[in-house]
Parts: sequence; structure tokens; C-alpha cells
Amino acid sequence: MKTAADLDEMIAKYASVGFTDATPLLEAGLESLSLLRLAVETAADDDAEIDATRLVDLRTVGDLKQWLSELAAVGAERGDAR
Repeated sequence: MKTAADLDEMIAKYASVGFTDATPLLEAGLESLSLLRLAVETAADDDAEIDATRLVDLRTVGDLKQWLSELAAVGAERGDAR
């Protein structure tokens, strides 16, 4: 499972400015393509389904981190079931 520090490091690769959990995604320079790339990197399973419709609900870096944590957890659960 990814830690908050892991997620911050991953997000920093795509952000164009410094950020906190309260920073709006657009202010951090994070757009839909970078969000999808982060989702693919975070998914622990290559076959994981990524619900891109959830992107419309993401407003802040904190929202993004929550979503990425959920993706990582689902992938980890699928890996345990194998």
C-alpha cells in the first residue's frame, strides 16, 4: 500500500508548483492526463479497472490522494485473492 509520503512524491512528479492537501488540482498544475497517469502508476494490478468518471469529483490534492489510496487498496486486495 502506498503511504501519504509515497503519494506526495508521485504527485510531485506531475505538479507544476508546491502543494498541500487543500490545493486545488488545477492550481497544482494537475490536469486529466496527469491524473490518469497517476492512477495507472498507483494501481497495484495491471488489470485493475480505473473508474475515470471519478475524476470529475476530484477537486483538491487531498481528494486525489484519497482516490489513489482507494485504487491501491483495491489492487492489493485483488493481488491477495490470487
